[in-house]
Amino acid sequence: MPRKAALPKVSVIDRRLVNPFGSGTVPITLKTPGDWEIRWIYSKLRAGRLHDVTHNKGWVFVEPDELDGSPDEYGLTAKDNRLVRGDHGEEVLMKMPRADFLKIQHAKADYNLRELGKQRMAESVGQAAAKAYGDEAGDMAYNAFKHGDVTDSRGVDPDLESESA
Repeated sequence: MPRKAALPKVSVIDRRLVNPFGSGTVPITLKTPGDWEIRWIYSKLRAGRLHDVTHNKGWVFVEPDELDGSPDEYGLTAKDNRLVRGDHGEEVLMKMPRADFLKIQHAKADYNLRELGKQRMAESVGQAAAKAYGDEAGDMAYNAFKHGDVTDSRGVDPDLESESA
């Protein structure tokens, strides 16, 4: 009787070195025409989360018949004409047209750039200083920030600092 050749042992570390980030989730494809952005929404994040994402944010449920394959192939469960995963179906698969998704992402970026700009920051610093220390301090902080006159971020005169020691 011929002896079987020993199979090489592959350690977990060897597998990780081949694929250091591990295997990702199976990509979900839809047979629904269109270019879609697909997201898992955790419905238990807060009360009303599914209402918020469907009525206020523009996401719609992916229905089981839209999958390119069966829910079982993806490790999903069809529940109430929705695709879910998790022990109690708390994660729900949702979609949005990619063009709309990208428009929203650009609008968010534009808003952040507008709100975090130098002028807005100077106003914010000035208002905070005025609230804490009075109008004159607010004006000084605003002008110093706006014109780049702030030289010591600790707010201490370096010449006086050594005298107090």
